[in-house]
Amino acid sequence: MRILFVEDDEDLGEVVKYNLEKEKFIVDWVKDGKEALEKALKDTYDLIILDIMLPGVDGTHICKALREKEKTKETPIIMLTALCDEDTKVKSFSYGADDYVTKPFSIKELIARIKAIARRWKISTEEKLKFKGITLDETTKQVEIDGESLPLTKTEYQLLKTFLSNPNKVFSREELLEKIWGKEHKEHTRTLDVYISRLRKKLGQYGKYLKTLPRLGYKLSAEE
Repeated sequence: MRILFVEDDEDLGEVVKYNLEKEKFIVDWVKDGKEALEKALKDTYDLIILDIMLPGVDGTHICKALREKEKTKETPIIMLTALCDEDTKVKSFSYGADDYVTKPFSIKELIARIKAIARRWKISTEEKLKFKGITLDETTKQVEIDGESLPLTKTEYQLLKTFLSNPNKVFSREELLEKIWGKEHKEHTRTLDVYISRLRKKLGQYGKYLKTLPRLGYKLSAEE
């Protein structure tokens, strides 16, 4: 289960992210509303946890903006806030929130609410990513092809995980370079192409699903 977590409080953010990852959730943590909108529209998430009191913006307006976008109009949203008045709660729900957690809260309560939403929306909380005969276990960092272990380098593993986490999403070469090597990378697109080629070969019969889109980039798709 992949979660976008939006919280500007460093201490709270670290604690929540650490504990959610202990539960085997995949967590992307951002600290402001602008970046939250960008991430939510660029990547695919099963759930968004959104603080209301963000720097320079009301989290309820971020919630409303997400609901107005086709990609995120049905993504479950849990609001976090120190405000517990009825008007704030009503506003959150009217803007499209699915649940509301008042600070301070226990991590156990938050996890219970996440799992309740997962059941309600039939979202898998399993930590394995699967596509065709490919299985990537995020706990053990092991990859299997049709049940057989597949040795990968760290870079190949990160590339495969990125594609498996976002099936059908088109990634530009620059996006992939930033995801794998960071924003300050000095790698060339040719380096990326070489890694993609190696990964495709290692995937054997499933390598054909890792598609090159001329002038656009790459995507993992079940389309023949």
